[in-house]
Amino acid sequence: MFKDVIVLITGAASGIGFGTARLFISEGATVVGFDLEAAALARTRDDLGERFVSRPGDVSNEADIAAAARFVEERFGRLDTLVNNAGRGTLVQMEAMQESDFYWHYDVLVKGPMLMVKHFAPLLRKSANPSILNISSSAARVEHTQNHFLYSTAKAAMLKFTQHIVRDLPGIRANTILPGWIDTPIYARAGLDEATIKLVYEHALPRIPAGRIGSPEDIGHCILFLSSPKASYINGASIDIHGGYLSNADWGFLW
Repeated sequence: MFKDVIVLITGAASGIGFGTARLFISEGATVVGFDLEAAALARTRDDLGERFVSRPGDVSNEADIAAAARFVEERFGRLDTLVNNAGRGTLVQMEAMQESDFYWHYDVLVKGPMLMVKHFAPLLRKSANPSILNISSSAARVEHTQNHFLYSTAKAAMLKFTQHIVRDLPGIRANTILPGWIDTPIYARAGLDEATIKLVYEHALPRIPAGRIGSPEDIGHCILFLSSPKASYINGASIDIHGGYLSNADWGFLW
């Protein structure tokens, strides 16, 4: 379905980004992986093959993004799908917050996607089926987690940003996906050890009607559908993928 399609995924070297890249490539696409971790990108290239094109860069750095846009234009001449997936988060006590905590979250989770859209919109306009997927989080809808306000408010901003893309960039479809509990490295990067992550999953699992923690591919399959011509009339949607988790009143924290 995606033969000759050009996709750019931020945060492509792990988690949802990696799982989505693998699905796109299995369907014939070429994926440009944009990630801060150059070594992880190289390993991903070894795993996924020649149709994974690694492009190290920082989504919070406009010069890196502009250089990536020039690279895609020179090599491919267009972009068909942009997946704003790169993310990070940690828990911060509100009264102990430092200004650096704010920028640590918002530079990657909000500024990054906005700059990606700014620089890649001209290349998306050259596509016959241009699509932007912004990866938010079920945390954007949940307010029951202590010390989680920076991550969750940044992810909520992605919902509003998607609406503005739809209005301001007609002809380019934009949709938001809000993952629930997905097994990715973000929890470890937030400082949780393996034992704590296991306990958190065990606490969450009884509250997930689907009966399991989600996989990156659970999100990736939806990204592929929304990027395809079959979704040509889906624009400005926000899609929750959480196995039914938010149908329960007894929520816990989410990334």
